Amino acid sequence: MKKILIILSVAAIILVTLLSIGCNKSQLSGTYEGTLPCADCPGLQTLITINSDGTFHMEETYLESDVETMITDGNWVLDKDVITFTVDDYNFEYKVISDKEIRWAPDGEEITGTDLNWSLLKK
Repeated sequence: MKKILIILSVAAIILVTLLSIGCNKSQLSGTYEGTLPCADCPGLQTLITINSDGTFHMEETYLESDVETMITDGNWVLDKDVITFTVDDYNFEYKVISDKEIRWAPDGEEITGTDLNWSLLKK
């Protein structure tokens, strides 16, 4: 009986530790990049630099296109595992998958049922 209580206690401690780890602003800081799906081109090369002061810089380049690179600057907030980026009155979300990966998540929900890559990886 003592062994079971010890095992359950250790399991509870591990679970609480894992749940409390999460990411914070300083852990998210850095540059994330990847090629996201694009409706009318081979991909959208996306680079987002997340700053610990709550600001971000984003560069989006349409591959094999004459469209100039779009540059966006704004603010971001983290709520649980969703980063909301804000530019003027426009918001878009990414879900924190790990300290090295964020994934585009419209309305805070992950896109499922597709093989397309919606992730940006930390450089």
